[in-house]
This record gives sequence, structure tokens and C-alpha cells, in this order.
Amino acid sequence: MLGTDCKSPRCISLEGEVGTGVSCSIYEQRSSPCREFEASWVDGQHNSDCDAARAAFGLAPLEPVDIEPWYEESA
Repeated sequence: MLGTDCKSPRCISLEGEVGTGVSCSIYEQRSSPCREFEASWVDGQHNSDCDAARAAFGLAPLEPVDIEPWYEESA
């Protein structure tokens, strides 16, 4: 989590450009705050902290997604 308490927070393990494409370079060894933080709408739950973090980088809040089954149900 080094870097997240700075004026312009950014975890030093985050690789890439926010808003374009990022990944965690220590995903398997990430700390408990990262493991416990869920993006909005994971498991159908809204996370206002996720919205705030995205807004800090000029990104819109995530929207819930309706997932249609990829198969057709037979009648």
C-alpha cells in the first residue's frame, strides 16, 4: 500500500495507466486492505468508496451489469 497516503495516491504495485489499463504486480501477495476492497457491483453490491476512488482519477462510477446467459434455454 506504499504510496496510497500521498497527496496523489497511487499504489507502487499498480502497473499501467489508470483509465486505460492497469494490473497489480503483487496480486497474489497483496495486502489485506486490497483483498477486502471490492469494486462496485461485485456480487451485486454497490461500493461508494470505489466510486470515490474512480472519481479521484476522473473516471465515471461503475454501473451494474445484467449478464445474459450465453446459452438458450429450451422450452
